[in-house]
Amino acid sequence: MQSVTIFSLFIMGLSYGSTACMFSCMPFLTPLLVKNSTHLRQSFYVMLPFSLGRVFSYTLIAMMALSSSALIKTLLNDKTIFQTILGVFTMSMGIAMLYHIKSKKSQNCRTAHLTQKNQKSFFGLFGMGALISFNPCLPILTLIGLSANSGTVSNAMFMGMAFGFGAVMVPFFFYGFFLSSVIRGLLEEFKKYTRYIELFASMLLIVVGILVISGQVSL
Repeated sequence: MQSVTIFSLFIMGLSYGSTACMFSCMPFLTPLLVKNSTHLRQSFYVMLPFSLGRVFSYTLIAMMALSSSALIKTLLNDKTIFQTILGVFTMSMGIAMLYHIKSKKSQNCRTAHLTQKNQKSFFGLFGMGALISFNPCLPILTLIGLSANSGTVSNAMFMGMAFGFGAVMVPFFFYGFFLSSVIRGLLEEFKKYTRYIELFASMLLIVVGILVISGQVSL
């Protein structure tokens, strides 16, 4: 019976990730992919930490629901904290992209700081993915309800992971393969305008962060 519930949550997550969830990620992921879609591997470097952050949050929500479903519902309904942190994360990523574009450092200097830059990008993307998942929509409320009655922490954890991996599967391939390929093709066509396109994408990410903080773009 438990395996049926976990499989059902995976299918529900798959359905959720194929519709509203996929498009809610677009304002955050599209500017990042403009800057990081030169190669397919670069696109995966964006999508992997972002997706893992989302799976982490869904798993955490499920485990917290086992302890107190009322508490987790209250936290999800109060979006202010999550929106503020997500907005700050988003603006930080935009500012970092802007700095990287405008930087005139030598290739040697960039290479020396490559590991540190990748680590910061990973945690930034992970954080964005984690925070964007705190959304009190019907599928997540269903996850909370089922997890609250799961009986054990391990059952709740598997429920959250099943829902999470289902939810990130379609967006991962849509953004990682399809949209990044489209962006890569457009950048190739307008190669001489690449710098301006990347600057616009960085500014767009900063604007999205401001809109999230102000509540104009909701989770």
